[in-house]
Amino acid sequence: MIPVERKGYVCGGILVVVIFVLAAANLLLGSVDIPAGAVWGALTGGTVENEAWSFIVWESRVPLCVTAWCCGAALAASGLMLQTVFNNPLADPSILGISSGASLGVALVMLVGGGMVSAGTFSFSGFLAVVAGAFAGAVLVMGVILFLSTLIRSSVMLLIAGIMMGYVASSAISLLNFFATAEGVHSYMVWGMGNFGGVSLEQLPWFAAFTSLGLLMSILLIKPLNALLLGERYAENLGVNVRRTRSML
Repeated sequence: MIPVERKGYVCGGILVVVIFVLAAANLLLGSVDIPAGAVWGALTGGTVENEAWSFIVWESRVPLCVTAWCCGAALAASGLMLQTVFNNPLADPSILGISSGASLGVALVMLVGGGMVSAGTFSFSGFLAVVAGAFAGAVLVMGVILFLSTLIRSSVMLLIAGIMMGYVASSAISLLNFFATAEGVHSYMVWGMGNFGGVSLEQLPWFAAFTSLGLLMSILLIKPLNALLLGERYAENLGVNVRRTRSML
C-alpha cells in the first residue's frame, strides 16, 4: 500500500510535468509552423532567421501560455477557498453565481453602457471597462452570498441560494440581450466564448502581478482556512476572526 501523502506527491509531480509539457506544446505548435530551434532562439534572445517567428512567439504564444497558467492557478485557489469557507465541496464561483454576476457586469458595460464606464468626470472604456464591470458584478454577488451565509447556517441552502442568484443574473443577461443592438450582442457573445489570447505582451506584467498578489494573499490565509475546516467555533477558539477572514476572500 502506498501512503496517502506519497500518492499526493506523485500526483502533484505528474500534474506539474503535464503542465510544462502542455506549455511547451503551446509554444511549439500553432497555425504557423515554427521550428523548435527558432522558438528556443526567440525565447533566449538568440538569432532567428525569420523575424515574424519571433513576433509570433512573444506577442501571441508566450502571453497566451502565461495567461492560461495564471487563470488556472487563480480559479483553483478561489474554488478551494470557497469550498473551505462555505464547508461545501460543491462550492465554486460558477455554482454560487459569482461567475454569472461577473457576466452580468460585463453585459451592463457592453450592452447598456456601450463599452464605457463613467463615474462623474472619470470614465474609461475598452478592456478596462470590461474588467471593471466583471469585477464589480463578481464582488456584488460574493457580498450577497457572504451576507446570506450569516443568516443561513445550512451549507446546502446556501448553495441553493447561490444557484438561484446565478439564474437571476442569467435571466437579466437574456433580457439585456433582447433589447440590445446586434453589434452589442455579437460583442458580448464573443467575450462570453472566452479565450486566453486577449492579454497582450504589454498587459501581461500587470495581469501576472495582480494574479500573483491574489495568490500570495490566499497563501497567507492557509492557517485560518485550515482552522475553519474544523468548524467556526473551533476557529474562533483559536483566535481566528471568522467574519474578517470571509471578508478578505
